[in-house]
Amino acid sequence: MAEDKDWIENLQAIRDYLAKQFPGFVMTEGSSNPGILHKFTMTHPKTCEQFKLKVGWPRLSEKSNNPQKTERSLVHGDVARKMRQQKGQYFYW
Repeated sequence: MAEDKDWIENLQAIRDYLAKQFPGFVMTEGSSNPGILHKFTMTHPKTCEQFKLKVGWPRLSEKSNNPQKTERSLVHGDVARKMRQQKGQYFYW
C-alpha cells in the first residue's frame, strides 16, 4: 500500500535529520502508542546526555507529506534546537 510506504519514508527522513544534527549520538526509537505518535531518543554514549522527540501520527501519515517536505519542516522548524532546549524532556513535533 502506497500510504504505508509514505509514513515509513517519512520516519526515515526524520532518522536521517536526527543523525546529522546529533553526530556521535545513539538513536533509539519506538511507538509505545502506535497510530498516535513515534518517539526518538538521542543519547550521547559518553555523557549520557539525551535529547528526545515525539512525532505525532498525523505528521507522519498526512497524505500531502513526503520525505522531502518532512525534512524541510524539520530544518525550517529548527527541531534539533528545540529538542536541545527541552533538556531531556520530549519535544512534541
